[in-house]
Amino acid sequence: MHGTGIDHIKHYIPIDGQADAIEFYSDTLGFSIEGMTAYESGEKPFFSIRISSGSVLHLEPDPKFIKPDRTAADHIAIRVAESMEVIETTLIDGDIEIDRRLTPRGATGIAPAVYVTDPFGYRVEIKSEQQSD
Repeated sequence: MHGTGIDHIKHYIPIDGQADAIEFYSDTLGFSIEGMTAYESGEKPFFSIRISSGSVLHLEPDPKFIKPDRTAADHIAIRVAESMEVIETTLIDGDIEIDRRLTPRGATGIAPAVYVTDPFGYRVEIKSEQQSD
């Protein structure tokens, strides 16, 4: 097999987490919401956050949701086209605390990144496509 990228990731969220998800992922970070009609009609148990043309984050409200801890997956990394200055300004304007700043190696090389925590306790790495040397 020859992988071409990550298609989707699915997270469980609290049963009443829809509004928080929309505020964090759409209103603040600017990603679009998809599948809300199918979710609200009961056709699908989740709705999606469109990260890029080829990747989504599925969010499924679950009454048995347990906040993630270090025994679960560590984080999702999202590459964005914006500079680190724009990323940080967006987060600060949205009252999202930056947990840490790094310049990690990822799938496309070394680039600056910030780590934040979404409303459900999942760590999100937001990585600038503008790579460092």
